[in-house]
Amino acid sequence: MRHPLLIPDLRELIRDGELGGLRDYLSEHHPGRVAELIEDLEDDEGDALFRVLPARNRAEVLSYLESNRQVKLVEVMPAPEAAELLHVMSHDERADLVNRLDEEVLDPVFPYLAQAEREDIRRLASYEPGTAGAAMTTDYVTLPPHITVRDAFDRLRREAPDRETIYYCYVVDHKRRLIGFVSLKRLILSRRSAVIEDIMQREVISARVDEDQEKVARQIDKYDLLAIPVLDASDQLVGIITHDDAMDILRQEQTEDILAFGGVSRDSEANEESYWTSRIVEAVRRRIGWLLLLFIAGTLTSRVSKFFHGVTPDLRDLEIYVPLMIGTGGNAGSQTVGTIIRALALGEIQGADGPRVLLREWLTGLLLGILLGGIGFIYIDAIHRSAPFAAVIALAILFICMWSNIVGAMVPILARRFGIDPAVISAPLISTLVDATGLVIYYSVAILILGKLAGGGVIP
Repeated sequence: MRHPLLIPDLRELIRDGELGGLRDYLSEHHPGRVAELIEDLEDDEGDALFRVLPARNRAEVLSYLESNRQVKLVEVMPAPEAAELLHVMSHDERADLVNRLDEEVLDPVFPYLAQAEREDIRRLASYEPGTAGAAMTTDYVTLPPHITVRDAFDRLRREAPDRETIYYCYVVDHKRRLIGFVSLKRLILSRRSAVIEDIMQREVISARVDEDQEKVARQIDKYDLLAIPVLDASDQLVGIITHDDAMDILRQEQTEDILAFGGVSRDSEANEESYWTSRIVEAVRRRIGWLLLLFIAGTLTSRVSKFFHGVTPDLRDLEIYVPLMIGTGGNAGSQTVGTIIRALALGEIQGADGPRVLLREWLTGLLLGILLGGIGFIYIDAIHRSAPFAAVIALAILFICMWSNIVGAMVPILARRFGIDPAVISAPLISTLVDATGLVIYYSVAILILGKLAGGGVIP
């Protein structure tokens, strides 16, 4: 519970039916804080608190609630109230909400909406999830190129109350094709008699309606845009994605990548659930698949040890340092795969950069292996008083570091090339692969060095 001191007072006001006092109290708090209070209360108490709010305040608070709670609140509303809520919501958020509601809930609500609103909702809800079209809003300002700045301000005064943002005004021709934009700052600083066509910026950074939403969000972040226009195949302006929506997209994508990187199943519900609201059964369902795969893959390690058992000299001493080899390889591979996935996500590594990346990571592994191997040689020699045995440890660490870096770099790049999200190739899977192959390297080095010293061959 985030507000333990406030909840008892709210419960008392709800129980006593003090609607006016509740409304006055909530009006003094940020919508995000009100959403937290609703989530801290029991469902029926939270519903009562939500119903106290005016329609516009409801829309603001709803945007801060988790998607499952949004659906529950709207499902129990009378159709006229639900329609009023959809009317005042931002266009993109109401389309997202409609996509989560069942048809039997929506059918009684749509008749209370204007025809233009119904068409706008259906159009935005029809775009493929994860695309710019699904993330955009149609709540923006357009200007024709031939009007003056004075006329533009008159239009802004009329439209501003119903628009999500007016900091960018998009200039379109008679076919709604985007030809430029003008910022509010530019309008304020220009002469009132100036024509929009003469002061607008013609070079516009834009996105396509079917473009991946993460790519578009990164454009907004890269160029520090307040919003980016979204065009269809005919270059017609169909919507915009605002900066705050872009940050939500990046947070969502990062959540997906973190879950996948940790070997947890990716789904939209998991991304929107908090740690405490997600059910244990669902957590088990999302984790069991990868753990089962890693469990099966992990048996490779025992098979490798069994294969080399009896053919490797000084096996007892060698087995003492198996955790060291496994840990070194797994950590090196995880570090590399994390670095490569980040570079791929930011566009720093392109398809043709594969050989350069592998060379760079091989050199990195070589230097790391020399440093760690050197330290390992000194440490092992001091304990066992055996330079050959210390050499086995040092060389194994050297080769394992190089191999782990190559595998950690190669797997994400190959995944991207074959159309697989690199984050799905999670760090646990990389560690498991490197564990088995690292043991092969370790025991092979031991056979080559200790075996020859023991008599020119392998000791059975």
